[in-house]
Amino acid sequence: MELNKLNIFLDIGPMMFPLLALGFIGFIVFLERTLFLHKGQINVREFISGIKNLLKKGRLVEAVALCEEMGGSAAHLVKTVLLNYDANVDLIIAHLRKRLSLEIPSLERRVGVLSVVARISPLIGFLGTLIAGIEIISNLSFFDGASGVLIVALANALLSSALGLVICIFATAGHHFLEVRITHVIHDYEWLSSELLEVILEDRGKSAGGNKATNIEIDREHG
Repeated sequence: MELNKLNIFLDIGPMMFPLLALGFIGFIVFLERTLFLHKGQINVREFISGIKNLLKKGRLVEAVALCEEMGGSAAHLVKTVLLNYDANVDLIIAHLRKRLSLEIPSLERRVGVLSVVARISPLIGFLGTLIAGIEIISNLSFFDGASGVLIVALANALLSSALGLVICIFATAGHHFLEVRITHVIHDYEWLSSELLEVILEDRGKSAGGNKATNIEIDREHG
């Protein structure tokens, strides 16, 4: 049997197209999420330092304007606190948690897609190898003792599994990378919220409330 005739089915295989689609989807999701997190990244310490200076000078309106100009999740959190500057501390914390419940899902959006890609790509790859192997067995008579052609055919049958594993490795690495980045961002949000609440309590002369502000716990589920 001629090698070119056999490769019509084996080189591509019925599962190769789904694997390529999965790889493309995973790459697009990883790229979009990475750019999103990079775009929203700010130096929270410098930002809160600027807000502190404005509050110490009694320029609350300018602090709110700075948040609007800055944009992003961190600025939204600070703005939420500033807009409720004169409210009860418990009410400020309630508004802050409500805002966090809106911001955190935006960070985790579509990250779970990478986990799905990582889980199913090896299975699809293995299925493609099995289908190609069955095709080889059903056409053994066409090899007519050509061991070289048979070896190449078997190697081609393994391409699906190999590609599935490669996609799984990159998707897993990408998912872990994004999860670490998101965790760091959320920690920054927690620190930022606590720091700002402490400043407000200090300005009000309620130093006793400082411990409460530093013990905010943010509950979240991973995508």
